[in-house]
Amino acid sequence: LKWHQAADWLHPILFFLMVLVLFPLAIGAQPSLLARVGGAAVWIAALLSVLIGMEGLFRRDLEEGTLEQLVVLRASLAHWALAKVTVHWLGSGLVVALLSGLALPLFHLQGAQAWALFWGLLLGLPVLTLLAALGAALTVSLRAGGLLVPLIALPLQLPVLIFASGLVNLAGQGDPLLPVLALLGALLIVALLALPWAIGAALRLAVQ
Repeated sequence: LKWHQAADWLHPILFFLMVLVLFPLAIGAQPSLLARVGGAAVWIAALLSVLIGMEGLFRRDLEEGTLEQLVVLRASLAHWALAKVTVHWLGSGLVVALLSGLALPLFHLQGAQAWALFWGLLLGLPVLTLLAALGAALTVSLRAGGLLVPLIALPLQLPVLIFASGLVNLAGQGDPLLPVLALLGALLIVALLALPWAIGAALRLAVQ
């Protein structure tokens, strides 16, 4: 389904690339300034790309009756939602994490900063995706649900954004990264254990 609906996952990736390329052109060619704001710029672009790709994550399943069939069959909506979000992340979030290597020449980042950015995205983007999926599940039956997803998800995503975007600066200063990476790993574990059940409950309410 992801392969046949290429526009759904290409749009966020293209948006991420556009922001990544245009931001250095807009802010100027000052290596020190670009290196200082590079991590935050990449994370903001990644967060916005996650939110853009969430509006139709569950809507087609609701309109086509897939969710209703799952409820009738008493299938685990939590496991189904986790599988759905995982496939979505593999087609967009993982690609964004790999494309973050472009920040190395664009923002004049050093090798340690690029690795910090990559590992931060690898741990943080799944959490952002699950939180955005929760917002999408809560608004799937609403006509203007796409406008409400950022309002619901952003307050929950801000702590992840704050901690993860500072990794690049820590790497640039030579500070240890393990405490922040461990915190992101802990948040990912909690999100994987709790959020699929919350998403499943929200989808069940939407069907009923």
